[in-house]
Amino acid sequence: MAFDREQIFLFPGETLVDTILDKGVRFDIIKRDEAIWCGTLGYAPTPADEPDIPGLLAAYQALIPVEKREPVAPDWSGCISLGYWPDKEAPRGIMFMQQVGTAHQDERYAVYKTPASLYIRIHYNSAEIPQKLFGKEQCQVFELYGPIHELAQKHGYEPLSPVGIEFEYYGSASCFAYCGVKKI
Repeated sequence: MAFDREQIFLFPGETLVDTILDKGVRFDIIKRDEAIWCGTLGYAPTPADEPDIPGLLAAYQALIPVEKREPVAPDWSGCISLGYWPDKEAPRGIMFMQQVGTAHQDERYAVYKTPASLYIRIHYNSAEIPQKLFGKEQCQVFELYGPIHELAQKHGYEPLSPVGIEFEYYGSASCFAYCGVKKI
């Protein structure tokens, strides 16, 4: 199946490298520039634990009235997962965030930079995605990381190191799930 490359949505700083159809679902290989994220960031106390996800989300939501300088895609926000893939011995991190153009932000915000890299992503915009990947009507966005990991390994990619980066990026009508990768 051929895709019209001009019709594939890209955020600022992204370039489409390739598109792969697997299990009837389109996976995009995207080259992303270094990105600066502004929000709330926390790590688990040990490698066996989870970060305080509800607490981080509540803290992020409480900061909504605080201006973020130079938002890159103001209508999009999301969640970065750090160190979940592959399973490492370091504590995992979660950040609720928006992409910004400068690291100079209000001191109440955490700032995190992701490196320029390749990413594999899925656009979750219909019930067709979970039906084809899982045989069910809907799924949580983080569940899409499993199929992305499988596709990555099948096509000669491995996770970024030393910290694996995955993120969910939400708009008003759809979302994207990204995993940072490098070619083996």
